[in-house]
Amino acid sequence: MSMDSKNPQILYAGMWDFRRRGWTFRSGGEGPSAFSGSGFFKSTDGGTTWAELDEKSANGLPPKPWGRVAVTVAPSKPNVVYAFIEAAIPRDGLYRSDDSGKTWVALDRSQNMIWRPFYYAILIVDPKDENKIYKPDGSLIASNDGGKSFSNISGGAHGDFHDVWINPDNTDHLITGDDGGLWYSYDGGNRWWKAENLPISQFYHVSVDMDMPYHVYGGLQDNSSWVGDSQYPGGITNSRWENMYGGDGFWMFVDPANPDYIYAEAQGGYIGRINRKTLETRSIQPLPQYKEGKLRFNWNTPIHISPTQNGTIYLGSQFLFRSRDHGQTWERISPDLTTNDPEKQKQEQSGGITVDNSSAEMHTTIYAIAESPRNSNLIWAGTDDGNLQITRNGGKTWTNVVSNIKGLPPNGWVSSIDAGHFDEGTAYATFDLHTFGDMRPFVYKTTDFGKTWTSVVATNSPMRGYAHVVKEDLVNRDLLFVGTEFGLWVSLDGGKQWAQYKGGDLPNVAVRDLAIHPREHDLVVATHGRGIWIIDDISPLRTLTPATLAKEAEFVQSRPVVQRIPASGGWVNGDAAFVGANPPDQAVIIFYQKKRHIFGDMKIEVFDSENKLVSTIPSSKRRGLNRVVWSMRMKAPKVPPAASAAFAAAVGPRVLPGTYTVKLTKDKAVYTKSLQIVSDPRSTHTAKDRRAQFDLAMKLYNLLGDMSFAVDRINSMRLALEARAAKLPANDPIAARLRAASAQVDELRRKIVATKEGGAITGEERLRENLAELYGNVNNYEGRPSQTQLDRADAIARELADIEKDFDAWLAKELAGLNSALSGKGMEALTPVTREQWEKKE
Repeated sequence: MSMDSKNPQILYAGMWDFRRRGWTFRSGGEGPSAFSGSGFFKSTDGGTTWAELDEKSANGLPPKPWGRVAVTVAPSKPNVVYAFIEAAIPRDGLYRSDDSGKTWVALDRSQNMIWRPFYYAILIVDPKDENKIYKPDGSLIASNDGGKSFSNISGGAHGDFHDVWINPDNTDHLITGDDGGLWYSYDGGNRWWKAENLPISQFYHVSVDMDMPYHVYGGLQDNSSWVGDSQYPGGITNSRWENMYGGDGFWMFVDPANPDYIYAEAQGGYIGRINRKTLETRSIQPLPQYKEGKLRFNWNTPIHISPTQNGTIYLGSQFLFRSRDHGQTWERISPDLTTNDPEKQKQEQSGGITVDNSSAEMHTTIYAIAESPRNSNLIWAGTDDGNLQITRNGGKTWTNVVSNIKGLPPNGWVSSIDAGHFDEGTAYATFDLHTFGDMRPFVYKTTDFGKTWTSVVATNSPMRGYAHVVKEDLVNRDLLFVGTEFGLWVSLDGGKQWAQYKGGDLPNVAVRDLAIHPREHDLVVATHGRGIWIIDDISPLRTLTPATLAKEAEFVQSRPVVQRIPASGGWVNGDAAFVGANPPDQAVIIFYQKKRHIFGDMKIEVFDSENKLVSTIPSSKRRGLNRVVWSMRMKAPKVPPAASAAFAAAVGPRVLPGTYTVKLTKDKAVYTKSLQIVSDPRSTHTAKDRRAQFDLAMKLYNLLGDMSFAVDRINSMRLALEARAAKLPANDPIAARLRAASAQVDELRRKIVATKEGGAITGEERLRENLAELYGNVNNYEGRPSQTQLDRADAIARELADIEKDFDAWLAKELAGLNSALSGKGMEALTPVTREQWEKKE
């Protein structure tokens, strides 16, 4: 629809007769010459009445039937109207009217103008120039001569363009959206900059490997197949993701028999095996037999990796294929498992006015595969036309069990199958019927190999959206996850009750796939529109049993805390690049409260193995699950004040691996939990190395404290001398003596700390700066300290002791005389600060 910018009563509308099914679509009628409801209309009274524009009423328009119709009015000259009309060849293409739609002239119908008209049919006119027009298509094309000719201005953008925004104040400033994201141009489309800060990728599937840290694998809509880090020092930037395979990305797995290789699939079953190091790619797609014709591979053809047999993979067409040698050979282990409905196999006739046949409409295909992790001969296969098949003898015979599911409408897509991890006869399946207009989530469970099924989503369930995937937890059989078109849903009781997961502000977005990491216990979520999300450690969900929920409070089980190797990486990217967050580099402590805590004190404390208090953590008082973090560090050392910042001494030493006790005090009730801290498995340092590092860090930590006391002791004397001198007449001899004494004391302070005024970084180095640097170097590397560091620590301690001895000598020599002089003036005596007084104040 488009409006006359000078007269809002004048409207133009293109109507589109369109129908898509799982196996076909039509733009216009059922064929190039069939009747179509598409049309072109104009209103001059704000939409109250409409007049149709066609070849009879508007000279120059093509004869019907039509498919998709797009219309736009030139904002600067509204009598100029452009229309893109999908019509029979060769009358399809771009049309222009210079008299508000009365007459029309056919203009461009180049390949970039008319290609796939059902997919690309939008026109944008420059707000200041009626002759400058943009047409998003596979390429982005533009005309400067009123639509007579067009040039490709796609530049380095992705392609498959869908819209353009033109800045009305500066028409060289463009924003376009294509299948690769959002792009900016500031010179009329000559060059394009990608919006790298929008986490809007559309993942179909996700998997993980067993690297440390593990990697995430997944396929993106029209953006290939990628592998990225689950964590990385400095954050997970876009550059930490690597493209491994082309086309529309779907399923992607590391080869468990050789992690240097990856399996990935592009649309239509084009499966490849990729060397991850060299990126050499080999096609391993099963091929038709003699005179067989075309194998039917779905747009989203499933790959399945055997959970029981290293090197065994499955792939589905209408047949189930299995390879035991990385795709070198394939065996068919099934007959056609689909309905084999010939009416759903006419893809070459798909398109309507314009024939359009990608593999997106390939139907009667296998869409989901699951081998039982408890029995390699038990395999499930689901199809996009409603069959759910099982074999219990490795594919020799198959049984279609879908008719055993009561209340399930026919012909739904089997969108996922999860074979039970605890019982061989258990399986879960989701069915997608949204292409039939049914948006309900259909999720079922069997415990007897498919003979009977139970819905795990009650009719009054809060779950919304058609179901894409179901996963049974690997540890707790009652913990279930379902991804729907509107989010992630969790059940703690085997499907009796469901709640939407909203942690971390996970939005109401399509969740297409899920993967549970068997070692880290993370839940990796593939969304179609908001990228990959990782829910760190689902162990707490596993322990939320009815017994736990009935308690007033309870610590919730979690995995051992890994002290990750201190490391730095990445670089500053500004606000124009997205950076994925790392998991917390802290101990995450989770506890449950039945009710909000209101009365009495509440605190969380951490004790070491000798029951010594290590840390106190701020607590949360809200009901439900509460999450607090502990840095696993002692508080930062006390550092003497100086003219420069001691950045290296900003954090305390990290505690040693071991068993700690967390104590929650709620008024008079006390709850305790054992917290296991372990070293990073990648670390090569021994326990003795770590102990040596910790001991030296603590020695330096305490030395900073000693230095702080020494400086405060000297400073307090210096300031006391100056304060008393200030109370005396300027020419008083005692005042001069006090000021001289203050200068002597300050000379000692200047040997310890930098005093040159400036910014936080002055370049002046004294003992404090040397000690802070040494402390930081030791504290940030958890291996055995070097002998040089050990020697340097002793040297600094001796130099500090020398200064303290000099100050004590000065006190012994000067203090009595100064106090005698002050007494003669009736003034308060000078008293050095003791360690006990200082520590009490601190």
